[in-house]
Amino acid sequence: MVAFEITVMFYGTVAGLATLSGIILMRSKQEWAIKRSQYVNSFAAGLILALVFFHLLPEASELSEALAFPTIFLGFFGFYLLENFIVIHSGSELHFHESDPCLQHTSEINGVMAFSGLALHSLIDGIIIGVGFELGTEIGVLAALAVIAHEVPEGVTSFALINETLPDKSFILSVLVAIATPIGALVSLVFVHSLTDNLIGILLAIAAGTFIYVSASDLIPQTHGRQNLKTMVSFLLGAIVIILISFIP
Repeated sequence: MVAFEITVMFYGTVAGLATLSGIILMRSKQEWAIKRSQYVNSFAAGLILALVFFHLLPEASELSEALAFPTIFLGFFGFYLLENFIVIHSGSELHFHESDPCLQHTSEINGVMAFSGLALHSLIDGIIIGVGFELGTEIGVLAALAVIAHEVPEGVTSFALINETLPDKSFILSVLVAIATPIGALVSLVFVHSLTDNLIGILLAIAAGTFIYVSASDLIPQTHGRQNLKTMVSFLLGAIVIILISFIP
């Protein structure tokens, strides 16, 4: 049992470090990070979507049966609301005049909201890792890999968005977003062993919906307008990684 906790916390910590690496890249080598982000995003999207369609959807359907697909939609829609009203909408009015204290105050509020949404996103990612390992080592590793893959772009996004609204606190708040993932993994240990198969299936369906949203809304659009052979290959490589790991006994 101790090995289970150590494994979940290990992968949760690695995911947090992945977010931190994106933050550091954005802070120290912003131009370099942005220039290569399309390949990272493409790879992560391929990996995540392969995980969803080859593993999470079949497992969720088997465990929760008729509830699986409505729950997948709820997971997708939930993240749509989260990013539209807290993260993306918060960043839609980033430009303000420093001479106008009212507008500056509004921007600071938007920065706090963006931080809150990103931290909640990372917390959920950590919980997904714990739920995956409760189902089995293979699903746990694959779920952790999918989380880790999109944590680097999330680190870049977190720092960029928070830095535009709260530049004096951007690094500290971005680091807190990174820490939220291992905290989520830790939280999952409190309840994950008491879950029934049906509840695990429902949580996997929610994870599938959130992963589909992250891929379709956050990762793939970042490669639009810059399509070339390298981004396509990166996408396929991400999917191939999941397929190859699936054949490892």
